[in-house]
Amino acid sequence: MKYMGSKRAMLGNGLGDALTRAVFDADRVFDLFTGSGAVAWHVAQRFDKEVIASDLQLYSTVLAGAVIERTEAVTSLKWADNWFGRARDILASYSWWNVLQGHQAKLASIGAAEASQEAQRFELGEQFPISGAYGGYYFSPWQSAWIDALRKTLPSDKGRRAIALASLIQAASRCAASPGHTAQPFKPNETAGPYLLEAWRKDLPAVVAERIKDIGPRHAKKKGQAHCMDAAELAKSAKQGDLAFLDPPYSGVHYSRFYHVLESVAQGVVGPVEGVGRYPHQDQRPSSDFSMSSRSRAAFDQLLAILAERQANVIITFPAGRASNGLAGDDVKALAASHFSIEEEKVSSRFSTLGGDMKHRAARKDAFELILKLSNQS
Repeated sequence: MKYMGSKRAMLGNGLGDALTRAVFDADRVFDLFTGSGAVAWHVAQRFDKEVIASDLQLYSTVLAGAVIERTEAVTSLKWADNWFGRARDILASYSWWNVLQGHQAKLASIGAAEASQEAQRFELGEQFPISGAYGGYYFSPWQSAWIDALRKTLPSDKGRRAIALASLIQAASRCAASPGHTAQPFKPNETAGPYLLEAWRKDLPAVVAERIKDIGPRHAKKKGQAHCMDAAELAKSAKQGDLAFLDPPYSGVHYSRFYHVLESVAQGVVGPVEGVGRYPHQDQRPSSDFSMSSRSRAAFDQLLAILAERQANVIITFPAGRASNGLAGDDVKALAASHFSIEEEKVSSRFSTLGGDMKHRAARKDAFELILKLSNQS
């Protein structure tokens, strides 16, 4: 997954050790801003603990649930072959499918401007919502048609369906013609055009199959839960002996703006889109008080107060410097200290902005993340 603030690197650089020590004595583990699901997967696969993950965005909970809600490996690929076959049958039944295949084949020999102009002339109809919103932008028309067809033909078995949808979401992330997230697609100009074509030429069904092979064998040691809901609401179900992992949004822009394409794939529907990023209307995208400078401090304080009242222990990760939502690492430490005893503090490096424009700032740069281990004062 291309994901802003992903904890995957940190799990091998301080966070993993902190979790191991804290999880040992925990009854359950709450991952209240699961994002890419990296921490939920890590804990569920390694420890015999129930992991309860949540996020405001559906695609995040789909990703987390694909592993933490299963306790057995899925290694047979026959069901996946059948899934691809159903999708292929849908595509082959449409008269324009040969035209889309022809356009995809030409991407190796034409320029980005020509490819884009031709792609945006395709109208696949209301039955292909991903194509209507994102085909010719984030994806080639051939790629987006595959996403629609695969989304329509997901397996009926709950476990396999979860693996399939998570794999499709991850493949969409890996194939999206965008600089690390889906705030806006690459433009078909001289600067970004080569990157657009590189993304459009990716074999999306093959990437989905690759992700199935990775996700399928993964499973939890103990069956967990994934919920699409507000962190503070789920925190109210915590109790003494539980561990809550908090990696809240730190961007001053709502994360739904960065990942609306993945959310659309998860939902299987897209309403009218607008702007350079092809965004659904703002009313259709979840917002978080943690991404609002006027509310982030109060939101953080409220969440910590709930967890303290529930007598849970907590691990927090947050940028060590000042983030664009108005909070800095020192602010988070002060809020934490008003509700908990700070048992351990360290700083870990991370390497992702997902906002680089290759001209004024790099897409990946060194940064530092504060890790706080908090114990209940009761």
